[in-house]
Amino acid sequence: MKVIYTPNRSWRNQPPMIDGEDNVLSLGGNNWNDFDRYMTLNASLIFNRQRFDIPLQLKLLIEGENNTTQKLNELCEAGWNGVFPIPDLNYVSVPSDVDFYKVIQSQLGEEQALEVLRSIRDAGFFVGQGDVDAIRLADTSDFRTSLLRESGAHKSYEDGWKLFQGILTEIKNFDLIFKCRQARCRKIPFQFESSLLPYDINVLIGSNGVGKSHCLKTLVSGWLQPPEQDQEQSTLCFDKRPNFSKLILISYSPFEEFNLDLSDVKLLDKSAYKYFGFRQKTGTDDDGNVRIGINRHLPVLDSSHSLIDAMYDDEKYALIRDRVRKLVAAEEVLRPALKYDFCAFEIDLSFEVEAIRRFTHHIEGKDYLLVNENIAQLVSIDALKTACKLSEGVKFIKDGRVLGLSSGQRLFTYIVINVLGSIRDNSLVVIDEPELFLHPTLEIEFIALLKAVLKPFRSKAILATHSLAVVREVPSNCVHIFRQTEDSLDVIPPPFETFGASVQKISSYVFGDKSVTKPFDDWLKALVEKEPDVEKLIESLGEEINEQLMMKILRLGRQIRGS
Repeated sequence: MKVIYTPNRSWRNQPPMIDGEDNVLSLGGNNWNDFDRYMTLNASLIFNRQRFDIPLQLKLLIEGENNTTQKLNELCEAGWNGVFPIPDLNYVSVPSDVDFYKVIQSQLGEEQALEVLRSIRDAGFFVGQGDVDAIRLADTSDFRTSLLRESGAHKSYEDGWKLFQGILTEIKNFDLIFKCRQARCRKIPFQFESSLLPYDINVLIGSNGVGKSHCLKTLVSGWLQPPEQDQEQSTLCFDKRPNFSKLILISYSPFEEFNLDLSDVKLLDKSAYKYFGFRQKTGTDDDGNVRIGINRHLPVLDSSHSLIDAMYDDEKYALIRDRVRKLVAAEEVLRPALKYDFCAFEIDLSFEVEAIRRFTHHIEGKDYLLVNENIAQLVSIDALKTACKLSEGVKFIKDGRVLGLSSGQRLFTYIVINVLGSIRDNSLVVIDEPELFLHPTLEIEFIALLKAVLKPFRSKAILATHSLAVVREVPSNCVHIFRQTEDSLDVIPPPFETFGASVQKISSYVFGDKSVTKPFDDWLKALVEKEPDVEKLIESLGEEINEQLMMKILRLGRQIRGS
């Protein structure tokens, strides 16, 4: 595969197909400004004269230059044919998407794919090989500020080249540094690396109002914040830049204030962050400010979009060898939990969907499209979304009938589907108070489903919760307890192993139950004080008393009598 630059093209245009080249990495200019550095090139991967349709850029730093497009155009005017490697120059580059490496390895084989990396002088590959010229460029502020500005490029630089060493990348440990209300900095060591215990989920737990959601907001905003001028001068929220590829935020609370999208962030890649919740943009006011409203039906709509997106992701990335298929993952996670035969969308057959009519069934007076991996090959995603009644959500069919799900089942199903629609390898899923709509049994089932979703994509999760049932499913190194003291906030690990521990022990330590007076205790004490003859009191309560209550009455009686 050749790498060819075509000069003097508008930044709005895709790089062209190249005559006589079946397989080519085609490059064109781009005027994207990284703090007065112009080092972005548009890029297209073309195999067998077919364009691989993913948004892709190549960040390319030429030593001594701050405008890559301008320099390459000058070289072409001076007689260069645009074919890489660039002659007589020291340069390095970073692709914007780590899937670039998987695609070229799957389509070209390892040797030809490595030739592509050598042609573009892939920074991660050459620095990993100890190339002194590449190391020198990678140690510049231009490299840190422009080439590593986007999270996708940073992931490519850190982990992309490792694919050729047979290394499956995982999310590494990192420390989050955030300010509590007293303006003091606190550090949370998120732990994701363990060869023995399941470190796939970290939990933040503590009383209301201690700062768990604020901590998550710091995590989100800190990761999305592009480095200003130089990484050392920017606001540091982490001990090192985390190596996850995408951040998925889920919060079904009407009071949360998380970022809705990346529209106001000066980054090229707007897909690096995905929000799921009840809030949505509803327009602008007279001053041009964005209006945000609450829509309790949004999770239903999101689930429809997410499952369809998963279908088309599977089709788009089918050429990547050994890639996890999202529809298969959804079936493996949800079918054992819900015991259904098919998942489906309600569909309006008056639209032009003849190509997929064979996948439709008439059930209970309505038309449903049974989800099938072949649908993405037969109809465009826009046509499918137009025909399906997305606001009705994903339905589950069992024995020819639509399953009725509880509100809790629907919510954790929506969460699983929404995560699967957006997830990619090494994603970080952040969930704020998942227990809001789940009873304790469903909380455990939800954690099991979440773990099943994370595992095939080598992804991790952070949960802010009050749920003791969730905490006992997580090793103590992954539990972070928020405690408000008189003048500060402490974030501490539990002093005992929480994985499989008793709920009462966890509750006593996290929430200090022993020091909190409960309404039941107050009522019982008043009752014993009113009737100090505890034997008579126990007899009067009759069948309404159990053994535990009897022991409490006897103990209170001894305390009141002083014996």
